[in-house]
Amino acid sequence: MRIIKFCIAYFLFLGVNLSYAVDVFNLYTTSNYITDSTVRDFEAQCNCKLFLNYFSDPQEMSAKISAGATGYDVIIGTGYAVEDLYKMGKLNSLDLANIPNIKNIESGFLHQKFDPNNSFSIPYAYTPVFLAYNKTQLDKLGIIPNTWAVIFEDKYLKKMKGKITVFDSQRNVYAAALLYLGKDPNSSNLKDLDLARKLITHASQYWSRYDSTTYYRSLLSGGIWLAMSYSNDLYNTLQDSKKAKLPFEIAGVLQREGNMIELDNLVMPTSVKNKQLGYLFMNTVLKGKNATSLGLETGASIPNLLAIAQLPTSITQVDWIYPKNMQKIFGFIAYPPKIRILVNEEWTEIKMECHQACYIK
Repeated sequence: MRIIKFCIAYFLFLGVNLSYAVDVFNLYTTSNYITDSTVRDFEAQCNCKLFLNYFSDPQEMSAKISAGATGYDVIIGTGYAVEDLYKMGKLNSLDLANIPNIKNIESGFLHQKFDPNNSFSIPYAYTPVFLAYNKTQLDKLGIIPNTWAVIFEDKYLKKMKGKITVFDSQRNVYAAALLYLGKDPNSSNLKDLDLARKLITHASQYWSRYDSTTYYRSLLSGGIWLAMSYSNDLYNTLQDSKKAKLPFEIAGVLQREGNMIELDNLVMPTSVKNKQLGYLFMNTVLKGKNATSLGLETGASIPNLLAIAQLPTSITQVDWIYPKNMQKIFGFIAYPPKIRILVNEEWTEIKMECHQACYIK
């Protein structure tokens, strides 16, 4: 992936118009979400170059596309974000006959509430949202982070002030607060949301910062002891920690109140120039071997039956990658427009209120 990005940048530096130099297929996704072998497989079939474009948060992606951004052939986005885009008329309906490898997807991940007929979205991968932590430090403090209370209650927060990060994502932080409060994590009830806001506002004075993209580096350096995390990020962090031979242990754990998962989907924007290439890409990434490589190399949770059969138990038995109790695992659904606007505004206010306290470098 780094080679492809370098080549594209080099051509741009030389002033070469890539639309004439080489056919480019633009994928819009988060980092560390497709493997080099899959890229090579696709490029061999399409006789083109795959260009990776990254976003850090689903709502960042949704805002960009809804504002009129074009040029992407396929987007990999989480359920509530792509649901909003489809309702806005920003996504194509899909002809599933052009994606025969959809048969490899585990049935429980198809026909989600936001797209019951998979009219516009195809499941790609998912990641639980949970807490990663410096086990060595938290063991010394006598803290077991198997509850969301550790990021909201004073008795924990005072012991870890300045050593906690949460995602820069209103949906994930509000969901964690609502789960802690015993509420529906997708609640749009104004009283529930007000309780969540008050809880977050109070706790934020103890947090270091809001961080969805670089928190794992702080875990590796020892600067952060507790972080809201994605499973693929922690998986790679643990590989790096082994290589670095750190003097402390990093671990992850699900929370007893329940956890969210972000189910990421393949969608095709209406601005796509070549729908057949889009279908070819979708079908390629759903091959068993490509789904397996994604699980092995990135630690992403894969809803692909062929991949699951090939992955080692050292991955499939890790609860924060493949949760065992799915009764306490919740997917996101899109907020009604008025609630989405309200929560976005509240989130901005929360971050402004805690700016001085949160960013204590």
